[in-house]
Amino acid sequence: MKIQIINFLFILSFFSITLLTSCKDDDDDTPDTPSIEVPNSLTISGDSFYPEDIVIASNRVFLSGLGDGTIRSFDLTQTNPSAQLFASAETGFSQGWGLTSDGTILLSLLNNADFAGGAPGASKLVQYNIASGEKTDEWNLPANTVGHTVSIVDGKYYVSDFANPRIIEVDPSTGNVNDSWFTSSQWDPAIDGNLGGVIYDNNGGLYAYLGFKIWYIPISNGTPGTMQEVAISGLSGEQINVDGITWVDSQNTLYYASNDTGNPENVGTVYKLVFSNTTTATGSMVTTGLNDTSGVWYLANDGSEYLFVCESQFGGLFGINALVPPFNIEIVNL
Repeated sequence: MKIQIINFLFILSFFSITLLTSCKDDDDDTPDTPSIEVPNSLTISGDSFYPEDIVIASNRVFLSGLGDGTIRSFDLTQTNPSAQLFASAETGFSQGWGLTSDGTILLSLLNNADFAGGAPGASKLVQYNIASGEKTDEWNLPANTVGHTVSIVDGKYYVSDFANPRIIEVDPSTGNVNDSWFTSSQWDPAIDGNLGGVIYDNNGGLYAYLGFKIWYIPISNGTPGTMQEVAISGLSGEQINVDGITWVDSQNTLYYASNDTGNPENVGTVYKLVFSNTTTATGSMVTTGLNDTSGVWYLANDGSEYLFVCESQFGGLFGINALVPPFNIEIVNL
């Protein structure tokens, strides 16, 4: 929710399948914020950021940089807000991936994925105080992990591993990192590469993507229950391909972005799933024609609804098509 020079054929096979599942964020729904003036879009100048994931907390937009490992922020209470540096890149960690927040802290995943097919380098989960910007804690993740998204559930942090289809539990109170908290024999990376977007529904379960399917994992007292496949009507199999992901409590609705890296045309698409129960949903398309969509976030403000969608331009990073600065965060009025 990723940086080296690789050839075009590898990107087509890897990113058109697996990075479709990359990014994000584990995004939680928030109640209506105080009225702010929502801009038409947000932009980040330069040619090295490549936005990966997005979260909005306390009227601020936070974005992770796949290309440079930084976190940038926008203050939505300002007129025409501009990107500010929230956290610098850390030595030894080249990529920023998933973000999430409870309104007080911001969690960020830092990685060293090797997209040429080699073993990934070090990865870790970092915690920041939103008000001060201070880093308050960090946890090293197991070897060969690529942390994709992170969720906060009852005070514990759950990291989806892009490199290996599993969910890792981090207990911030003890520092314990449980690398075998959950996996499943039904998660076959041969089907669709890697574990994609994962998000908590704020009501007892995680939704996770792998293999052109969305799965529901109930949680009880910190223990995962029996995983079930979500039955989805209204969308074809290839449309169920989840990268960025965001959840809306009040509507039992999940929005997700399908990343189009690997296709030189701009066909990034955002979809909507409305749940009638925990494992049954109806899907529809929200918008398409975007440039390598990655992170997505839902915001309700002053009676209106919006999706903030990262146009990552990963195709420019990997030589599929030309980079066209600045980087854009498209804001879709629902």
